[in-house]
Amino acid sequence: MSKHTEWFPLPDLYRTFENPEILKRFAKAYMAHNFPAWKPIKINNYRVLAKRVGDENGLVQ
Repeated sequence: MSKHTEWFPLPDLYRTFENPEILKRFAKAYMAHNFPAWKPIKINNYRVLAKRVGDENGLVQ
C-alpha cells in the first residue's frame, strides 16, 4: 500500500445501507467531514480506500 493511500473504516451504521448509491453518498460526506485531506477512491460496505491530497509536505490545497 502506498504511503499516499489508506483504508478508513466506516461507522457501523453505514454497514446497514443496502443501496450502493446511498452508501457512496454518505461515505463521501463522512470522509469530507472527518478527513478533509483524503479523497475517496473505492468504497465498500465497511471501509473506504482514500488517497491523500495535497503537496509533498501534506498541506491540503
